[in-house]
This record gives sequence, structure tokens and C-alpha cells, in this order.
Amino acid sequence: MAHLRTEPAHRLRPLALLALLGLAACDIGRASRTEILARQQALDPPQLWRVEVIGRDGAIQAAAYVCADRTLRETFTHSRAEVNGQPCEDTTYPYLRPNGWSLSCQANGRPFGVSATTVGDLQKDFRLDFVLTELYHYRTPKQPDPVTASQVRHFLRMGPCPSGWSIGDQAKPGRPPRRT
Repeated sequence: MAHLRTEPAHRLRPLALLALLGLAACDIGRASRTEILARQQALDPPQLWRVEVIGRDGAIQAAAYVCADRTLRETFTHSRAEVNGQPCEDTTYPYLRPNGWSLSCQANGRPFGVSATTVGDLQKDFRLDFVLTELYHYRTPKQPDPVTASQVRHFLRMGPCPSGWSIGDQAKPGRPPRRT
């Protein structure tokens, strides 16, 4: 059960916080987009990441570079599933584990299980194993095999993003960045 403190100092803290947020909002209103971006990048400098798709044989099938801040990096481990181009809509809340998550979803009226597991250091070098499996599939001679898909991605932090790159920019090796 949560308890609220009623000492005067604790009642004033939310008011002080609101006053500070109000002043910050006024300051943001006067700041240019460039100034806001510079402040954000000073607090959370964007980093260049190499993202590789690893095949079953361990060979790299595809690679790309991505300029990412903390918010974008968090999406690296929270991939969303699609089935034949249709998003798989969550039907359960994710079950979170220290190194991954799993949930149930539905696409095209069919239920699926999705799980992702990470191995390595999420701050600089890790692998993401992603699996999607059709649930409650009862095979008959006329039905195809259940839908199953998996992918392994390797994420490696390379250092600061190159000059001219913005958060969200991506490029295949040897190509200029593409704005997203």
C-alpha cells in the first residue's frame, strides 16, 4: 500500500517541479530546433551501430549502420512481428525476463507466440534472437505447416555517429545515410 507524506516540504516539491517545468517550456519555446537538438545530443550523444542479420549457418546475410540515441536503441530489443505483411497485434501483455520477453499476438485471425532473447552487453555488443510461432495449429493433410519464423541480429556499437548523420539515419555499408 502506498503512503503519502503530508509534511509541508513534500507538498511543495510538486509545485516547485511544476514551476521548473513551466520555465523550461518557456525556454524551449524560444529555443531553435538546432539548439534543442544540440542540448539533447549533449545529454544523450547518438552512437553509430552496425546491425547484422545472421543466417542459420552463422554467416552475415545483411548489414546496415544506424545512428541511434537511447530511445531508438531501446527499440533494438523490442522488435514487432508481422505475418505476410500484417502486424501481429498483441493479445497478452509481454512477459518480461532479465534477458528478453515473450507474448501472444494475432495476425490474420490466427494466434502466434513471439519471443526475443538477448545475449551480451546491451550497451555495446549483443545478439537478439527473435522467434515467431503459430499457436494451436492442428495439422491436417490439406493444411500447410504452421508458420514459424526466426531471425538473429547482431548489434555492435561503433562509436559516435559520423558528421552529418542524425538520429534515425541508416545506411548500408559503403552507402550514404538515408533519412528516416
